[in-house]
Amino acid sequence: MGFQSESIISAASQKFGVIDYSRWQAIRWQWYSYVTYPTAGASELNFFGQVAGQAGVTLQDTNLPKAGSFGQTHFQLKSISTDIQLANNNLDGFTLANGVANTIDTFALASDFLNGFVQAGVLEFSVGARPFATIPKPFMYAPPPGNPVDYDNSYANQIGAVPTAGNPQVVGLPWVTQTKRRDNVYFVDPNILIEAEQQFAVKLSFPSGAVPVIANALVNNTTNPLKVGVVFDGLLLRPVQ
Repeated sequence: MGFQSESIISAASQKFGVIDYSRWQAIRWQWYSYVTYPTAGASELNFFGQVAGQAGVTLQDTNLPKAGSFGQTHFQLKSISTDIQLANNNLDGFTLANGVANTIDTFALASDFLNGFVQAGVLEFSVGARPFATIPKPFMYAPPPGNPVDYDNSYANQIGAVPTAGNPQVVGLPWVTQTKRRDNVYFVDPNILIEAEQQFAVKLSFPSGAVPVIANALVNNTTNPLKVGVVFDGLLLRPVQ
């Protein structure tokens, strides 16, 4: 009886189905997952464990169809990269207040790039129970792909106030970013094929302890959260529709 049911469904699928499982197509694709980096730091952050529509999770945070897997599609992984996003990176927050300059450490995200969490952490990627990649300092050694030219706009954000006698004047606001050269991403060689419904996990751990945000006068978990993300780049394999 079960065999007859399978035969009927197979025949109906071939005649009336919207998907042709005998032919497959490969599409260049990126899967991404962003989580909030707490101002107090964390011993471990997990990625690709949520889907859009869950409480507080939007398509800006992730485009994964199912937590921990690629759903009904296969994915050939070619590279892994990280990303850092801040809604309001207010460089002009470093200004003169009552004749006294705000400190660089707490008012500029550059502090975290140079001496904070960007310089720490270990990213681990595993499929099932098998580890496939371990990347130390992933924000440095697995940067995002993109513009092949790095740029610095700090001079466009200089403080224009005329200095007064005895008051300090800042003329070069600190501005740092990850490199955007495509050849600097972490390439997976040989590529890894992750089959449909196969469970995988990505975690960022800080073995030596949580690293708090240094620019805590700029970053706020609620009003101005710091988002860190992991991006998978490769080929999406799916049956032809």
